[in-house]
Amino acid sequence: RETRMKIQLLETSVRNNQQYDISEISSFPKWTTNTNSQPGKLEFEMLDDKNVFLLDGDIIELKIDGKNIFKGKVFVRERKKEGKWRVVAYDMTRYLQNEDTLVFAASTASNRFKMICQAQGLAYKVLDASSYNCVASVEDKNTYYSMLETAITETRQQQKTRYSFWDNYGTLEFFDLNRMITKLVIGDNSLLTDYSYSASIDDAANTVKVVRENSDSGKREIYTAQNATNISRWGKLQVVETISDADLNSSQLQAKANALLSEKNSVTKTLSIEAIGNLEIRAGKCFTLRLSDLTRDGIRNDNLALVTSCQHDFSDGHTMSLEIEVI
Repeated sequence: RETRMKIQLLETSVRNNQQYDISEISSFPKWTTNTNSQPGKLEFEMLDDKNVFLLDGDIIELKIDGKNIFKGKVFVRERKKEGKWRVVAYDMTRYLQNEDTLVFAASTASNRFKMICQAQGLAYKVLDASSYNCVASVEDKNTYYSMLETAITETRQQQKTRYSFWDNYGTLEFFDLNRMITKLVIGDNSLLTDYSYSASIDDAANTVKVVRENSDSGKREIYTAQNATNISRWGKLQVVETISDADLNSSQLQAKANALLSEKNSVTKTLSIEAIGNLEIRAGKCFTLRLSDLTRDGIRNDNLALVTSCQHDFSDGHTMSLEIEVI
């Protein structure tokens, strides 16, 4: 196996507690992370071996040049006739796909993270505690992911701070995204090998209606927010949201319409990047984007970019494919 880096794949059998080094009988792995409620994933192929019989639930670890990169459990095993297994292991955030019914008092997103991890017996650390108390809620048959996303989104709207979480080698960590800004520059003359850019108003709205059926009066209340500039540019793009909450007053309902408009009234810009691999980058990290090609499209040089999806591929040297959000 010729590579500049030392890639080590280890498997621990949960049945006999034996650890095996499977580096020599495995293909170079792909490691993928996301910020959109998807667990971290490690994929590789492995030859049939008389000493190692890898089974579901076994622990897989990836170390590169001695550094701990990934730790998770085998969830998928596929085999074809030629004697190769395709293996997919997920990190500990996979257990946040579990569903539950929970009642939260008014509490912070970081406290809800802590409660969920404790309930699931997951190792965790709160690196940055959030201070905003999210409204009390009853979460009925929802995933832990969606409970946390709801709390993080509400915190971002009210506290103007973005939080996220990930699995760091078996320990779930909750943090302020500002902590994850790297010194890395990707773009013109730096790591970038290719990119793909898209700007779309397909999901945009410049007119919003929030509708509440008032059961007491039998009347329908409508609260509207719109952006005249973008109506003249794009034509009228309208969405309607129906609210059943009887406790909200008219100013709160108008504020809801205004908030929905500010969320929807924009061009969705997506940028995919192919680059030379750097292990400092994973979903949730930020770097400086330097792409002079796109300055006319409003993406200024040396913009901060958040990695929303990242795949490291070690099969041909070390490359990475990134989906990014320009901040």
